[in-house]
Amino acid sequence: MIKIKNALFLIFGITSFIMFYIGILNYLTTQDKSIGLVILIFSVIVSLGTLFATFYISKNLTKPIELLVTRMNEFSRNNLIVKNSLDDKGIEELQILHKNFEDMANKVGSALKKEKQFNLELKEMDTRKTEFMSMISHELKTPIMPILGYLQLLKKEELMGKLNEKQLDALNEISISTEKLQKLIQDVLMAQKIDLGKLTIKREMIESKKLVEDSYKSFAPICENKGTKLVLSLGTTEMVYSDIDRISQVFSNLISNALAFLPEKNGIIEVGTRDNSDNVTFFVRDNGSGISEKQKKNIFKKFYQVDTSSKRKKEGSGLGLSICDGIVQTLGGKIWVKSSLNQGTTFFFDIPKAKIPVEPFKSLKKSYYLKK
Repeated sequence: MIKIKNALFLIFGITSFIMFYIGILNYLTTQDKSIGLVILIFSVIVSLGTLFATFYISKNLTKPIELLVTRMNEFSRNNLIVKNSLDDKGIEELQILHKNFEDMANKVGSALKKEKQFNLELKEMDTRKTEFMSMISHELKTPIMPILGYLQLLKKEELMGKLNEKQLDALNEISISTEKLQKLIQDVLMAQKIDLGKLTIKREMIESKKLVEDSYKSFAPICENKGTKLVLSLGTTEMVYSDIDRISQVFSNLISNALAFLPEKNGIIEVGTRDNSDNVTFFVRDNGSGISEKQKKNIFKKFYQVDTSSKRKKEGSGLGLSICDGIVQTLGGKIWVKSSLNQGTTFFFDIPKAKIPVEPFKSLKKSYYLKK
């Protein structure tokens, strides 16, 4: 690209040179030297006038344009206007353009400043809301334990007396509802900890095989009672440096979620691992009802339910997959889903492999050379 100033000098410079050249050529070729001299002087005057006109136009046209470009560049970088003075002389349209741009930039800058302040206030409000929810969830959790304790005591005939069948049924219903409430409170507390960045992580060297096998053994009886086939598929046994309890929680949520959407007969859930460069990829695959493309976009959002109908089979808060996402990200990995309607669903999540420590190797190498 060529600047407008350079373009003007190039055009008018060539024009001046051509006019001066024509004047000299006419002076040298004409027989009447007096007429040739007049033409030569005229061509010199016109050439000089053209050059002076070029300087004048450059000052009054290109300088304001360059100043405007400078202001626009500065505004795009910092949302601020460079305070360069521009006199009232020159081309009127450019003066108006400068004034309009300055007014527009001031309005945009003011709007951006208000938006920034508004975002800060929203962030502060969101933090307060999260902290408040965390406090409330913790306070709700406290009375659950004595309720469950007394329910256990009431069920023991030798401690609180014998209950009839109707009373026992009522206690069982109370117990089930209390356990659901406890699970909901635990999910809300977990979600709040993830949002506040206060999720506790205890890392250790773990064999990926053990993580899958533990979850397999935990859910094998449940799957057997439901008539579901649970399959173990180990593609790698690499070590990972991670939190065994948190990964078990992710598996628990994913397998429980899969159980809720399996067909009534011939349900299959496959859990396993496979190697993936610097990560171990864990997965939970089922042959359930599947998830649509629209649902996949929202599935990891808090409180999102795939089935929102009043007759839905799965009960829950809609926090399970959101918690899985938060845990996996905290562990340095990522989680994703592959699914189609009526084609089953597979959830994958990556956990970084355990890296071989370098320092012990360096120390060993150093001591070897010292012995030599």
